[in-house]
Amino acid sequence: MHIIGIWTLLGSIAAIDFDDLRAERSYKPMRVYGQSKLACIMFAFEMSRRSKAAGWGVQNLAAHPGITRTNLIVNGSGRSSLPGMLRRFLSFLFQPASQGALPTLYAGTDPMARDGAYYGPDGMGRMRGYPVEETPPRQALNSGAAARLWDISLEITGANFA
Repeated sequence: MHIIGIWTLLGSIAAIDFDDLRAERSYKPMRVYGQSKLACIMFAFEMSRRSKAAGWGVQNLAAHPGITRTNLIVNGSGRSSLPGMLRRFLSFLFQPASQGALPTLYAGTDPMARDGAYYGPDGMGRMRGYPVEETPPRQALNSGAAARLWDISLEITGANFA
C-alpha cells in the first residue's frame, strides 16, 4: 500500500511546472511545496492506474493532514512571512499534528479505505477534523499530466516498474 500525505490547500491551487520541475530557475518555497503535494497525489493516482492495468496488486491511496501545528511553515517561509504570521496569530485554526496524522493512518489501516481514493479531514473547509474520503483537486485528475510526471520520475530516479 502506498500512502502519501498531502496538504489540500496547496495541492488544490498548485500546478505542475514541467518546464522547471526541480525549481532550478525559480524557487518560491510555498509554490514548490504546493507543486510537490499535487505531484504526490498525481503519482498515487497514476500508480493506482498502472497497478490495476499490470496486475501488481498494490493499493495506492492519497491522504492529507489538513492544517496542522507543525514547524513546516515557520521553517519554510519564515516567521515573518504571511504564512508564518498566520500560523502564529491564527494558531487556533491549526489542529494538533496527532489529529493531522489520522487521515493517513485511516488510509493505511482501515479495510474500508479504497484503492485510488483521496482522504482528508471532514471539518472546517477540509482543514481539520476526522478522516473522510473526499474529492481530489481537479488538477490531480489529469491523467495525461500524471503519466508524464510518472515517466519523468522514472527517468530522474532510474526506477523501473516493468
